[in-house]
Amino acid sequence: MLPTLLRRLHAFSRRLVVRVALIAALAFLALALSKLGARVIPEGLDPLVGGEAVDNILKIIANSMLTVTTFSLTVMAAAHRMVASSWTPRAHQMLLQDTVTHTVLATFVGAYLYALSAIILRDLEVFQGRGLMVLFGMTLLVVALIVVAIIRWISHLEMLGSLINTAQRIEESTIEAMRMRMCHPALGAHALDPEKIPEGAEEVRADKSGYLQQLFQDRLQTAAEHHDARIWLLHPVGGFVHRGEVLARISGGGEALAGKLRENAVLGSLRNFDQDPGFGLTCLSEIGVRALSPGVNDPGTALDVLHRILRIFLDTEGEAPDEVRLDRLYLPALDRASLLIEALRPLLLDGKDRPELQTPFTRALQALGEQDDPALSESARALGKDFRT
Repeated sequence: MLPTLLRRLHAFSRRLVVRVALIAALAFLALALSKLGARVIPEGLDPLVGGEAVDNILKIIANSMLTVTTFSLTVMAAAHRMVASSWTPRAHQMLLQDTVTHTVLATFVGAYLYALSAIILRDLEVFQGRGLMVLFGMTLLVVALIVVAIIRWISHLEMLGSLINTAQRIEESTIEAMRMRMCHPALGAHALDPEKIPEGAEEVRADKSGYLQQLFQDRLQTAAEHHDARIWLLHPVGGFVHRGEVLARISGGGEALAGKLRENAVLGSLRNFDQDPGFGLTCLSEIGVRALSPGVNDPGTALDVLHRILRIFLDTEGEAPDEVRLDRLYLPALDRASLLIEALRPLLLDGKDRPELQTPFTRALQALGEQDDPALSESARALGKDFRT
């Protein structure tokens, strides 16, 4: 598990505006380096590059990148709307973390700002003589980066927003989250047993309603150690908490620890994939259920979703849990049996009357029923009985 600081930085870096701002800053840095680099160019090389050649390239970049950026933003918005309307609105969050799209768009914006700024500086006669030669070399480098970005963008557009790409990315994120939770069933803390919470433990109530998006458990551990306290969190990551509902119970620390708890148990309007494999399973299940609706009538997609859900559980089976590191925290452990029921029951209910799905569903449930996890296999057998009745 990553420490809180790295997790926050990772989440921050996946925002489009951050990448655009970063590459824009690099564009201005490139211009500054072009000016400073003129000092290392030997005398007598000035005539090799004419100002008109540089100006023409800069104008082409400025004119084309503005158009390309506008077009690319339109394509991105259209892909987001298509995924939300065709597959499931929850999958839209996966596209918001599409680093390829973010990097390509940031490259286009950065190139536009570079060219526009260079044109202004040329009109102010900032680049002359040897500086003009360095600017020409830097501009050729920007052109090369634009070409690479366009090739990546064309390749990426082939699958952007498609069902295969969307479902594959959800599956990969869910497997990653599931493996992390298998190694850390209670996120590195003790597994919560509600019966063992001391009667005198103080209640901490939620100050707003929302999904428990993620926990920064290392900071909770630090706060509990500072106050010589214990924390029993009553809701799993991904669970919905109502305003005024008991979020956790603590022994010691008072309001200061309660404030730290509310700060590091993040509540929000949407779930995310990082610590919540159930969210990815829900997204896949919704895609399959929509495919089986009378308006779509696509059992092939439902079968594909079934196999993806099956892989998520089978490919993460047997991961050995790590030892408890956060000895002052008690968190709800991962309940794979409940996740299996929540993911497969809607599919089974909608697909039980379709003959072409009978055999694949039966084989999938048999495979799950033969796993070493007794709770998971029991849930699979129970689903099988419901499917046959």
